[in-house]
Amino acid sequence: MINWKAVIVGLILTIIFALVLNQFIGEFGSYISIIIAGIIVGYLVNGNLTNGAIHGALIGIIGGILAILIIILVGGFLILKVEIFALLVRIVADIVLGAVGGALGTLIAGRMRK
Repeated sequence: MINWKAVIVGLILTIIFALVLNQFIGEFGSYISIIIAGIIVGYLVNGNLTNGAIHGALIGIIGGILAILIIILVGGFLILKVEIFALLVRIVADIVLGAVGGALGTLIAGRMRK
């Protein structure tokens, strides 16, 4: 069962971390923010490794879609036509990074609760 509260917390954390980290390390900060938020969400969901990975992947996919919508609003549809492949690759990367972060968070939670 999906813990939507944890997913929403993860999305908010991703946005906050990305805004802060992008100021210091550029676009790479967005990727790190997904991993950090995924770890936190994986810790919060209190489940098995798969459950944490699914919740982290949800952060990645929803965050990736939101990023594309922001790019469309700011840059218009011309950017979308030119960079569609790059945007799809970014969503896949966001999903993978979120899933890895979620799985790590679940592992950390399991070790901390023992």
